[in-house]
Amino acid sequence: MLTRSLLLIVTFVLLVAPVGAQQAAPDVVFPTVTALETTVIPMRDRVELARRLLGISDVPPPPESAPERQIGERETFWVMNSADQLTFQVDATLRAAGDHIYLWVQADVAINEGELQALVAAFDQRIYEEVRALWGSEDIPGIDGDPHVYGLFSYGLGSGVAAYFASEHINPAEVVTDSNEHEMFIFNLDAIGVEDVDREDIEGIVAHEFQHMIRRNIDNNEDTWLDEGFSEFTSAHLGYTYAFGSALAFAALPSTQLNTWSEQQPRSQHYGAALLFVNYFYDRYGDDALAMLSADPANGLTSVDNTLAALGEPDVNALFADWALANFLLDASLEDGRYGYRSLPWALAAPLVRSTVTQYPYSDEEAANQYSTTYYVLTNLDGVSALNVDFSAPTTTQLVPTNAHSGQGMWYGNRADNSDTTLTRAFDLSNVSAATLHFWTWYHFESFWDYGYVMVSGDGGQTWTPLATDETTTEDPQQNAYGPGYTSRSGGGDESEWVQETVSLDAYAGGEVLIRFEMITDDAIVQPGMVVDDVSIDTIGYAEDFESGGGDWQSAGWVWTDNTLPQGVWVQAVQQLGDGSIEAARWQTSGESNSWSLPLRSGVLQVLLAVSPYAPVTTVPMPYTLTVSAG
Repeated sequence: MLTRSLLLIVTFVLLVAPVGAQQAAPDVVFPTVTALETTVIPMRDRVELARRLLGISDVPPPPESAPERQIGERETFWVMNSADQLTFQVDATLRAAGDHIYLWVQADVAINEGELQALVAAFDQRIYEEVRALWGSEDIPGIDGDPHVYGLFSYGLGSGVAAYFASEHINPAEVVTDSNEHEMFIFNLDAIGVEDVDREDIEGIVAHEFQHMIRRNIDNNEDTWLDEGFSEFTSAHLGYTYAFGSALAFAALPSTQLNTWSEQQPRSQHYGAALLFVNYFYDRYGDDALAMLSADPANGLTSVDNTLAALGEPDVNALFADWALANFLLDASLEDGRYGYRSLPWALAAPLVRSTVTQYPYSDEEAANQYSTTYYVLTNLDGVSALNVDFSAPTTTQLVPTNAHSGQGMWYGNRADNSDTTLTRAFDLSNVSAATLHFWTWYHFESFWDYGYVMVSGDGGQTWTPLATDETTTEDPQQNAYGPGYTSRSGGGDESEWVQETVSLDAYAGGEVLIRFEMITDDAIVQPGMVVDDVSIDTIGYAEDFESGGGDWQSAGWVWTDNTLPQGVWVQAVQQLGDGSIEAARWQTSGESNSWSLPLRSGVLQVLLAVSPYAPVTTVPMPYTLTVSAG
């Protein structure tokens, strides 16, 4: 990246109607966008689900108090190896205690007592109060009646995780059988080791996990990416530097989509993107705005947009465009500070560029993730008076990466963490002696963590029975399922495909029934989800292709969709001049074919070109073609 002097002059030009652009008409209505904006996604309630789907009626309330634990006590805890899909128990001993935390260590594992007590002191004297000052309080006294947080050091938790907070442990064991019934986080000794456990990076991890615990109490269905951004920001804000590696990982992969999370390792780039976005928001707008963002009842980018609107600022997509340039320029002395970071405790690296261009014309074809940025550096500009930019991209994109099974319309179960969405319709089978439900479905779930179901109720919805099909599974390594359900990808291959399902309703013939499609997701990581099309019950003459609407199905969180979203994209150009000044131009377009001319300033050394697609909810990439010629 070009080295610049500390004193820079900036000129910014916003071009929203570029020459030759084919702009989408301003009055175009996208029904899928309207549905996504107006649909409330219900949160997963594991007590309600246990009562409704597992028949568990006796769920005692948590105790109001708990006895003080004594050093040397032993207890058995459930732990999880997410990489190997294993849940197992370990015996542990209470080795250190403070005003706010108990530290347990797997039995017969040697960890220095003084180091454990030093970690307790760091939590009691700094982390506990400072993290609560940022976000609020954990649930006190919580599921166990004890105001202490529990921490457990254990082996066997697999690769890729240093520690975790898991919400199953704050549920009653009657509801979640592998619940420890404590507010707790669990440290992976395979990753962090047993030496020097009071070191800075572990304290930073404690601060990170404590934010998750608080978030579960104040906003328990926040999008994973923003929840992780809050946690990474917490550690950095307290001065811990362990998250620096994730920031570097994001710089190496700026194609990472901000508002999603990979199911597979590595995930460092996601942590880095989330950290930098939250830190950037904080640097731009300050403590009060961060508190507003945290408290907003919406989730993810919608909550950011709501907060910006309350502040009288441009929308979240404009903020994202600023952030894309800040990640490259990394200089908060420019303009009002929007092109860099002020509060991070370490220096950042500039993002990897896709191409450094030295010859013209230059052409590229790429598929870019939504809410990501592809960078180009244009050099060898001596004698060039202008750069002509031709850019082509679709005007729309898909909500999910498939077409409807027939026509355009279908039902979509939505995409949200810690959610429980349902789609229900009543059918009268009283005049038939046999009935079969037919439907087509396409799905992509986080494997063995999130599940979809087809259910039936013969008692007006008081109880529900998940139905088995050729596609459903009863595998449930994480104790997240409520019967035979759909998980992973439809069709069982590397890519999801439409499958036809056939389910006997003979047991319910002769009466009235409710048929329901239900999606239940866990706390973290969500894939595109589930869609349903072409539902029929031949013996009663029912057939619905959803081309004219939702077909009298009652939705709680599902949306009827034509699978079409507007595709927006920012194309930004920053001229970097020999005198240390820069000039930025920004084009916003949703058109298929765009042509811009960028007059070059005298003394320009190089031009940064940044391409940033954006569309709500979807994870479908945007293909584009870029050509730059010298004029």
